[in-house]
This record gives sequence, C-alpha cells and structure tokens, in this order.
Amino acid sequence: MVDIVTLASRRSRFGISLPLVFGLLSYAATLGWGRRTLSDPDTYWHIAVGRWILAHHAVPHQGIFSYSMPDAPWVAHEWLSELLIAIVYDHLGWGGLLVATGLAAAAAVSLLLRLLLRWLEPAQAMIATALGWDLAFFHLLARPHVFSLVILIFWAGALVKARSEGRAPSPWLLPLVVLWANLHASYMLGLVLAGLFAVEAVLEAGDWPARLAAARAWGLFAVGALAAALITPFGIEGLLLPFALMGMKFTMSIVAEWRSPNFQPFHPLELWLAIVLAGAISFGWRLPPMRTLILLLFLHMALQHQRYIDVLGLVAPIVMAPALGPLIAARVAGRAASSIDRAAVELAKPARPGALALGAAVLLAVTAAALRPGVAPEAHTPTAALAAVAAAHIEGPVLNDYSFGGYLIFAGIPPMIDGRNEVYGDAFVERYAKATQLLSDQLPALLDEYHIAWTLLEPVTPANILLDHLPGWRRLYADDTAVVHVRDGRTPQ
Repeated sequence: MVDIVTLASRRSRFGISLPLVFGLLSYAATLGWGRRTLSDPDTYWHIAVGRWILAHHAVPHQGIFSYSMPDAPWVAHEWLSELLIAIVYDHLGWGGLLVATGLAAAAAVSLLLRLLLRWLEPAQAMIATALGWDLAFFHLLARPHVFSLVILIFWAGALVKARSEGRAPSPWLLPLVVLWANLHASYMLGLVLAGLFAVEAVLEAGDWPARLAAARAWGLFAVGALAAALITPFGIEGLLLPFALMGMKFTMSIVAEWRSPNFQPFHPLELWLAIVLAGAISFGWRLPPMRTLILLLFLHMALQHQRYIDVLGLVAPIVMAPALGPLIAARVAGRAASSIDRAAVELAKPARPGALALGAAVLLAVTAAALRPGVAPEAHTPTAALAAVAAAHIEGPVLNDYSFGGYLIFAGIPPMIDGRNEVYGDAFVERYAKATQLLSDQLPALLDEYHIAWTLLEPVTPANILLDHLPGWRRLYADDTAVVHVRDGRTPQ
C-alpha cells in the first residue's frame, strides 16, 4: 500500500498528485494482467474488421465475413475503434493492444479521481475511485468499449458540473458525441444521462419561468446531442441498433457478458453494494430523487447484464458525489485533521511538471516491458486444430463454436457464427445454440442445409457426442481446445 505521508513529502520536490499515482497504478495493473486483458475472442474479429476498412477505404454494411449471413445488413457501429485496433495491432502486435488498453484505463481512472476531488475529501474520493476501478477491471479487455470509458466519465462529469452550476451543458460537448457514436454504442448511455439531468433541471427549477428556461436550454442541448449521434456512416440505423440488440432476448441469455452477475463466488459488486447500503443506513446518505433514479437505473442495468457493472462503478460516484460530499463533510466537521488527512489534501492538488516528467518516465519503462516479444493472449485458440484441417486438405463450410468465430475470421476462414450477434438475429442464434447443445433435433438439418464439410467445436460442446455417432461423420482431431469432425470421404485414406 502506498504511504500517503511519504508521497506528500515527495510532492514538495516533484509535485506528485493522487490522480497521477492512481493512473500509473491502474496502467501497471492492466499490463500485469496482460494475457487476461487480451483474452476475449471478439478481439480477433475487431482486428479483421479494422483491416477490412483499411483495405477497402470504406465501412462495411453487410455481414461480409460470415458464409451463413454474408449479405445480412450489419451496422458496424464500432468501426472507428476497430480501425484503431487494427492499426495498433498491425504496427505493435498484441503488446501494442495491451498498452492501448492500459492507457485508456489509466486515463479513465485518473479522470474519475480528479472529478471526484471536486466534491469529496481525498480519502473519500480515493475509496470511490478504487471501488469503481475494481468493478471495471473484470471488463477491461482489448475491445472497443475501453476507448469510450474516458468519454463516458468526462461526459458524466460535464453534465453534473452543469447541474451544480445551474446551467445547461456547453454546446462544445456536442462534437464529443460524434466521436463517441463512431467508437462505441455506449454513447446511448450518454444521451439517456443527459435526458435524465434535463428532467432534473426542469423539476428543480424554482418557478414556471425558470422551468421553461431550463427546458429550453437543456432541450436544445439534448436535440443537438441527438443530431450529433446521427453523424455516423449509418445514421438512424446506428441509433436504433442498441434497441435491436436489447430485443434479442435469447442471445442475451446465453452470451456470458449479457447475463446477470454470479454472486456464488465473491463479486466486487457485493462490496460496492455493501458500502453504499451501510452509508445509507448507518450514516444517513441521501440523494435527490432524480439522482436516486439514475443510481437505481445503473444498478438495474448492472444486475441484469454484467457488462454494465463498469458503468455503475465509473459513473455512479460522479452522479452521487455532489450530494454526498456535503453530508459526509458535515459528519466529520470539527474533527482534528491528522497528518494523513493533511498529506492527502496536499496530494489532491494537480501534478506539477516534475511529477508529470517522472510519471512519463515510469510510463515508458512499463510500456517497454509490455512491448517485449512474446506478449500474446491466453491460449484458447484452435490453432492446432486449424493446422490439422489444413494438413488434411479439408475445404468447405464449417460449423464452428460461437467462441471460435472471431479467430476464424482473423485466420481468413468464413465462420457460420461469430460474436456479431446483430448480423445473425435472435432466431438464428437460438436455432444454432439449441442444435449444438443438443436441446433440439436441428443439428443434422443444419449440417445438410449449410453443406457443412467440417466442424470446429469446444470439447465440452454436446454436439461432439452426436457427431461421434452420426453416420457419414468421423472425428479428425481433438485436443484440450477444440474437436474437429469431418464428413466421411474428406480425409486421406
């Protein structure tokens, strides 16, 4: 644990600040867990999409990579992030993606702490930031959403600051929406948050003229933000995509990150909830009605879909801080400040040039270690299985496991299905999932309908059992990662 008093004494020489320290620690932690950060199979198809955009100087509007849905409409709403991911990977490899993810995380954590220091005492701001980081860490993957975290935090801070000052947000925020809408669909959360703060501004205005003025100012900003969100290659289709995804009920139920969090093992969300409940029950924490509604909305989203847990951890403290800061300060008023309190206040000040130079040196040193040869994702790719298929000269359509779709695209092999659920639709995903899990009798029909020449499934997938006994099929290869079956007559005799 960092000694705050020691840091404060060093500040007199270097000008160290808490956000700088937290940013460097989060960066080092992200790089230290490198293989986990790079472990998501969707990263592979994000790289492939970015490469396609670079090669064609266009944004795809169809399924392109999939042989089962090549012409299906596709809103590639993360196209700008995918372009960045491909450029970084092609020039710096997996180490580059790891560094980019770490930098995005460090910037998000530093910004969150800097914002919270506006309303909270340093100790409280650090606790809130540490809890938020803990919630966000499990979803810290080399994927497009990471590049939008800083924008989400900055946007929430700007909205809260505007409300604290009794005004509408600056129109200079609107270009940020354009960037956000082309990076990741989380911009929809930003629009919703702006709408909720607009309602709060109207409801808390003192009289009717003030309410009309608030409605006009916030309404113009909301309309501008909505118009800015349409400046993408997809226009209104991009705006409607999140609603279409949320309507895919079956898909949401089987994709891990869209499921509810599992509290059987310890989950950081449990600690976060315990602290918030303890504060409300024992210390009288109270929020204005609209802030309570916003908190409950983000909590509902996190409990329904675990991919939103990081949003709860990173945005909820900003929403709550202006109301809780004075309440907490009132409870500790009159207490003599300790040396740690005084040191924390000193460290809460912005970093000076000497500290920034020192931080840059540490950053470069850690980055050099991350860019060393050998940085790679966790070994859960069917590399050996694909080599066996190539050696046996197997060609034709493949029925693949959902988790292997991204790697197949990356390897230049059209998959039957991959992580772009919007391309396939809920009905197709349900038919595929039930067939491969042997929850229906559709597997033989799928094999024939799509003229499947070989299958690439995880060893635990129940379909392997049926394929082992299905006439006309034989097992070609198996290891701890994948099992390959081929039609009879397609392997050398």
